[in-house]
Amino acid sequence: MPARPPRPALSPVVAVALAAGLACGGAESPVPKDSKAESAARADPAPTPAREAAGVRDDGSVVMAVDFFDGTLEQALAKAKAEGKHVLVDVGAYWCHSCHDLDEQVFTVAAIGDFLRERVVAVKIDAEKDEGPDVVARYKVQAYPTVLILEATGVERGRMVEVADADALKSGLERILGGGDPLAALVAEVEAKPDDLEARYRLASSYALAARRAEAEPLYDAVLAGDPDNAKGLAAKVLYDRAAFFVAKMDGDSRAAVARYRELQGRYPGAKESIRAYRAIGRELHRLGDDAAAIQSLEAMIAAKPEDVALKASYGWFSFRERCDPAAGLRAVEAGLAQAPKDAELHYLRAELRHLTGDPQGALASIREAAALEPKTAYYQRQVRRFEGLAGGGA
Repeated sequence: MPARPPRPALSPVVAVALAAGLACGGAESPVPKDSKAESAARADPAPTPAREAAGVRDDGSVVMAVDFFDGTLEQALAKAKAEGKHVLVDVGAYWCHSCHDLDEQVFTVAAIGDFLRERVVAVKIDAEKDEGPDVVARYKVQAYPTVLILEATGVERGRMVEVADADALKSGLERILGGGDPLAALVAEVEAKPDDLEARYRLASSYALAARRAEAEPLYDAVLAGDPDNAKGLAAKVLYDRAAFFVAKMDGDSRAAVARYRELQGRYPGAKESIRAYRAIGRELHRLGDDAAAIQSLEAMIAAKPEDVALKASYGWFSFRERCDPAAGLRAVEAGLAQAPKDAELHYLRAELRHLTGDPQGALASIREAAALEPKTAYYQRQVRRFEGLAGGGA
């Protein structure tokens, strides 16, 4: 789908999508709370006394191979202490595409269920509901999905971000539980290639995602020094990362973050990170209560590259997730559909925004269109059921 950037090759450690679609980019925004069906979130686990075959059903519901603990994180920690295990915390959100991939492609694998059952108490945390915001703040979660491995005391042993492959999850967990550093391979790469700025940037951004600021900063400094004019496209990434991970998220300073993003735009106006910064600026302005200025920033974003459908989808995601002028977001999505009428993600966004603007039947028609365009996408099948409920049973 155009709004979703292609995934990098996944290591068993850290990868993250922070592109215009930002399907799962960061732990940064409020999310809908107006529907019990939405609160069901990312999947429909269906444990039964006789274990049902794991996988995705024809109706889009998911039967997990992993036995996720039904309780709070503190209760999971107590259970882990009693059983001499660690705790695996899957932090995600219902709107997150990569979270659905993790549910549908990894947590349905029988071997993963067996592996985790022996070693951990597994618990799911919706980052934006119930205790989720506290968990995100406590462990400085930077993006979704993040898989945390905790001691039974609650102390973090390690984490993996954007893992959507069963082998990567298993090998990463083995390293963490064995006491190894999941970033060791990246460290070794930098040591072996000290002049490789891209390797240095990958390690720095991985440290940033893991909230290891002190280790990331000198690496970022070295990348900036080696690419002062952004000739390699790395300097702009450094400025964006610092604004997003450190100033906006870790410091929680929206005004300073806006200033950092605008500094990026001033130094490297043609960089793709400068275009992405418009949305990030909008998010921080929304947090500061200036929705009119926030929408102006999103309008500037799509005006910068009017041919880019992904930016219109990004606008739609912003309005939907932030609850910031959904009518404006809907107009951007409609403009995107005029350019790409078979884009399923745009149809999904139109469904969400139509719902927010008081058009339940239009929302249902839009989600059915998304599901028809991508009939194998289990998430859309689940959303059809949700929107049928919102529309009073559908038609």
